[in-house]
Amino acid sequence: MRLLFVNAHPDDVEFTCASTCQQAVALGWDVYEILMTSDEYGIDKDDFKGKRIKMIRKREMFEAAKVYGINSLGRPKINLIWFGEIDGYLKFNRVIFLRLRKKILKINPDIVISPDSFFSMDLHPDHKHTGWLTYLIIKSIEPSKRPVLLLYHSFNSNFYVPIKDISIQIKAWSKHESQTSPLLNKILKLMRKIFYFLRKRKSGHILAEGFRKVNFNKNENQLKKLRHKILYYIFANMLNGPSKEHYYPTPKELGLIF
Repeated sequence: MRLLFVNAHPDDVEFTCASTCQQAVALGWDVYEILMTSDEYGIDKDDFKGKRIKMIRKREMFEAAKVYGINSLGRPKINLIWFGEIDGYLKFNRVIFLRLRKKILKINPDIVISPDSFFSMDLHPDHKHTGWLTYLIIKSIEPSKRPVLLLYHSFNSNFYVPIKDISIQIKAWSKHESQTSPLLNKILKLMRKIFYFLRKRKSGHILAEGFRKVNFNKNENQLKKLRHKILYYIFANMLNGPSKEHYYPTPKELGLIF
């Protein structure tokens, strides 16, 4: 089996479906991870933004990937692929669509996991664009050759993967040291336990990571239920990306583009 994650930023797998990733690696699957950006703006300090934090985040992602398993050379069993777009500036257009489609077709995965941009709990523009691009690319593939598409960050989950080792989420996440701390890890661990406990009513009374399995049926992405509309409104206003100040200095000033 060949599993592909398509993520907007480093740490997205660790934050959403680390156990699923760990189990795929343990089963001997070929696991790939396309990272659309390098999180060049994911820090408050302006003197760290750009190339400096990019190098840090790429190193941290490498260390996080090793937590799931390493090969005989001490390198991660997960194949990390850096797409090269800029954090906060990931475009949703034909050029990016074709570039990403070419990479996905080359990998030829059996399963693709990406963010849900329709029933999303995180409406950061990079997440929305990554989810839309992935959805449309998989939809464009001939049905008989189309991989299974699972979407995380969804408040309309319908597919659950039992968690075999919940500690993997914190073990892997803690490698992103520039984004967390020992105290934050403890708080996050407690919050995750509460979240998964509350989810038991939907996941069959087991701890499980949730996804929305896409069937590519007509109107399946429409917000029909009132509670879905309310949730989307809440997340659209609370989690729609960083404030304008987050984007200064500009990519050009940071030397990310010329």
